[in-house]
Amino acid sequence: MRNSSSHEKVDSADRPPRSPAAHPRLPGLDALRAVAMLLGVVLHACVPYSASGLRGLVWPVHNSESSAVCEALFWTIHTFRLPLFFFLAGFFSQRLMDRQDLTGFYRQRAIRILIPYYVGLVTILPLNLLVWNWGWVITGRSTWTQAISPFESFEGDLQHHYFGPAHLWFLMDLSLMTLGWVGLRWSWPVSRPTAPPWRIPLGSTLWRPAVFALVSTICLWDDLSLFTGHHNSFVPHVVRLAYYGFYFLMGVELCRRPVALKSLVARPGIKLLCALPALAVVVFLAPRGAQGELSGLGVLQLSAAVAFSAWFLLSATLGWAMRWPHDSPTFRYLADASYWIYLVHLPLVGLGQVWLHAQPWPPVAKMLVVSAWAAVVGVISYQLLVRHTVIGWVLHGSRSGEPREGTEKSTGVQPSLAADTIPAPHLPASRPRTRSRHELRPPV
Repeated sequence: MRNSSSHEKVDSADRPPRSPAAHPRLPGLDALRAVAMLLGVVLHACVPYSASGLRGLVWPVHNSESSAVCEALFWTIHTFRLPLFFFLAGFFSQRLMDRQDLTGFYRQRAIRILIPYYVGLVTILPLNLLVWNWGWVITGRSTWTQAISPFESFEGDLQHHYFGPAHLWFLMDLSLMTLGWVGLRWSWPVSRPTAPPWRIPLGSTLWRPAVFALVSTICLWDDLSLFTGHHNSFVPHVVRLAYYGFYFLMGVELCRRPVALKSLVARPGIKLLCALPALAVVVFLAPRGAQGELSGLGVLQLSAAVAFSAWFLLSATLGWAMRWPHDSPTFRYLADASYWIYLVHLPLVGLGQVWLHAQPWPPVAKMLVVSAWAAVVGVISYQLLVRHTVIGWVLHGSRSGEPREGTEKSTGVQPSLAADTIPAPHLPASRPRTRSRHELRPPV
């Protein structure tokens, strides 16, 4: 079947899976995905040591002294970490779809997303609630009777924000985005070479992330609580899905359009410099926004600053990651372990903060100790309990000699970026190839 634009529709029954050799491992993007996960540990380690935080985010303890360093670090990470994560999720989803039929894609996504989500709700979430209740009891915010009895309610915000998926909300949203995207694929071309180029009249690569930022600004302007608040609910937040879903879809589209991706990630150093002024505005205005002190023009300024800094930081980090040529065993190990570490880190972070609550240490020192504690315990538990077990198979696939997602079996040669997969000007193509008529057009 063909649509009105003469592009092939998805045919999940007849399209054979592609060879993994056509989709080599991307070590830089794997490392970047691991960094996005691990930054979540640092983000949550900063919460009780910051003067401001997300509205609706209840925490087991709050330090008597706050740190401007922890506060600035919190808002900086919060600005770009989740946009980067959802962009990479869309990018790797497209690569997986290029390599498998629809049935295989559904199976892989269900194993990687839904199983960890539902298992985490009955294992990790109860541990998290136990640590949170312990912190509230020792700080006098509740009693053990309130914590244990189903007939006793907490007071104030604790009861209102108590029951929800906590940090597992990103798996809930990612599963919904994936289902929505698969439905949209029926009107899209099968592969990247058949995708028509974007007709966006942009003469400079610096304008592309700015145009994307305009869309993100509209979502944040409509509901700034996406950035300044935490919605701990099992009911999906529609505007949040739209905001992060846009990053997901751009990851999909730029995976299919290598020329546009090349334009987005060009000149990463300059894009980082463009992001810094907007990031400074975020760090200055975000505490006031979280306290509800902004309105009108102030809300628009913070929304624009968040969106622009997120897109320019995303472009810069992608540009550097795609220029990373080494498939380091250490980074590969961290990429495998990072998913597990993020799933289990929140009760570890909370436990460390409860333990250190009475210590008269500087807030930054407490934050560093808690981050290191959660990361080390996460790595050790991954190595001993997860890596070579069925849990590891669910999280990242088989370790028994089978080729990893996007890799070939070992031949003694490290895989490199394929020129027709992701353009990398510093890596020449291994052999000449015929360019399609779309690739002959100049970047848009």
